[in-house]
Amino acid sequence: MILESLLASTALPMAMDIVKQVTTKWFGLSIDDQIKIENAQVEKMKALAQLDNPYGTPSQWVVDLRASFRYLGSILIIFIGIGVIAAVPEQIEAGLSLVTMPFGFIFGERLVLGMKGMGNK
Repeated sequence: MILESLLASTALPMAMDIVKQVTTKWFGLSIDDQIKIENAQVEKMKALAQLDNPYGTPSQWVVDLRASFRYLGSILIIFIGIGVIAAVPEQIEAGLSLVTMPFGFIFGERLVLGMKGMGNK
């Protein structure tokens, strides 16, 4: 179960991308449709950036906290998993699953980008 959760957390984004690529090849998109999709994604990113704008200069600790939030959350989940393993030995599988989850969260996107050839840019 632990290996399956680790593989699912890292392989699922890759599998979804492969399915998307295969269906696009088989059913195809016109150039116009592809341009519309890309423009919609650009507009979505602009809207998200507008919402995320702090309007002013935030304190450096706020900037640092926001930059490290993913990693701090992952460390917290790992420690909770270790705590579950230590406190309730009967739930070792649940604890180990918690410990393996952050790896897919942190490295899953990098793995997909690396497979696409965009990870080194």
